[in-house]
Amino acid sequence: MSDKAGVMLIFDEEIILGARSSKVSESKLNAFETINWDVLGEIRIDIRFSDEAKKRHPEPMRLEKGFESNIAVVTLFPGFPPSAFAGILESGVKGMVLRGYGSGNISYEYLDVLKKARDMQVPVIVNTQCLEGATLMHLYDVGKQALNLGVVQSFDMSIECTITKLMWALKHAKDYHRVREIMDTNYVGEINKDGRIY
Repeated sequence: MSDKAGVMLIFDEEIILGARSSKVSESKLNAFETINWDVLGEIRIDIRFSDEAKKRHPEPMRLEKGFESNIAVVTLFPGFPPSAFAGILESGVKGMVLRGYGSGNISYEYLDVLKKARDMQVPVIVNTQCLEGATLMHLYDVGKQALNLGVVQSFDMSIECTITKLMWALKHAKDYHRVREIMDTNYVGEINKDGRIY
């Protein structure tokens, strides 16, 4: 039995950290890849784990079930109207993921809606539409303004991980600020904010 901990995806001969996995093909035998990280291990004649693999701890496992599914995931495109963004916000969603351009760029046109989201205590997480890379919103003026309005950038989390983590956080956090803290915290290797080059 292995002393390694965590949710892992084993596909072909690779061991991928669950929070870093993404399905990249609907038909290939190696349909899953690790996103923004190295594989966690390999299966050969023996099983080889990288130094990144976490070890089990002696404490009993504690499950906290439940997800808030009333969220919206919006892929921005040139010309996406702020009124549509505002309409989604006003529909009663509990949280929102915006898929920005490149490193998380968004339009100045959305700043008023982001302010409204903050006032309504609806967390907005900005992710990139790129499969690899990270949001670096602090590099641009509009990104800095969005961050000042309460937006949380997902850094290098995959879209799958960002959505799932937001749904879990909304169900278990006591308030808006705690949801934002959860989204910004690395629990199982799903987020890296130290500027690692991919």
